[in-house]
Amino acid sequence: MHIHFIYRIAIMVDHSLQETTPLDVARTCAALYSRVFSRLVTRHYNHHLAETGLRITQFSILNAIKLSPPNSINELAELLGMERTSLQRTVEKLIAKGLLESRPTGQKRSLGLSLTQEGEDIYQQALTRWEEAHNEFTEMVGADDWSETVGKLRRYSVKLQSTL
Repeated sequence: MHIHFIYRIAIMVDHSLQETTPLDVARTCAALYSRVFSRLVTRHYNHHLAETGLRITQFSILNAIKLSPPNSINELAELLGMERTSLQRTVEKLIAKGLLESRPTGQKRSLGLSLTQEGEDIYQQALTRWEEAHNEFTEMVGADDWSETVGKLRRYSVKLQSTL
């Protein structure tokens, strides 16, 4: 019995000392698979939005502002899970295009964001294209599967956010 126990420990130790191979990474890396998937989905939506002049990131920003106008760029960055500096650059481009406007919120030096009339018009055009892209995507992957996946992604995001 004692020898069997030592043998089992030796196997466990041996297994834990195995080096991770490039193939292990290629088969299991969450960052790799999520980025590949994200890039493909982004291309799919960008293709549908192209004639509106918006990219999916810009559309998502406009949508988030319509959903819940933020009191600051930091609040919007947190909502979208974006780096504040990347979001700031994109927001500045949307302001330069005349699609967004910033205004004081009355809270310290914070500026709130809202869509201009032109921003509303472009958003409505883009929303129609987004619906086409989304319907095509959900048909491709299966609406039920996608709904389940969205729930999982939300749960995973909450878990990851709590570690950062």
